[in-house]
Amino acid sequence: MFCMPLFSGHGYDEAFAQNMAQVIEALKRGETFRLCQTSDVLCAACPNHTPQGGCSLGEEDVLSKDAAALKALRLSPGEICDWPQLAERLRSITREGFCHVCGECRWKKEQLCTYELLRGRLFQEAGGSSAE
Repeated sequence: MFCMPLFSGHGYDEAFAQNMAQVIEALKRGETFRLCQTSDVLCAACPNHTPQGGCSLGEEDVLSKDAAALKALRLSPGEICDWPQLAERLRSITREGFCHVCGECRWKKEQLCTYELLRGRLFQEAGGSSAE
């Protein structure tokens, strides 16, 4: 959820990046999605996804990030959400919440995703200011 607003066409590999772009476009066209803490449509295109539905690199990191994201956004597994609802929740995230969810992410470490970039993109899409 946190990755979607700043997604720029990069990822694990081309298949993953194409799938992510398609999912984001579908959401922006109005499709809804059910929140989960298990393998989902994004995981299915990941080169680390196993035939059994797990992750070849281990699942603890992904599951803990999912749980942290849901908690920070005050959402629960099983809820049905759409892009405007998700964007509104993301716009309300604090710097502390962002760091808790994304602090160890490689994209944050590489400065491709920061709290300021996330807020800027979300408020730009909403036509407003990201001033705190």
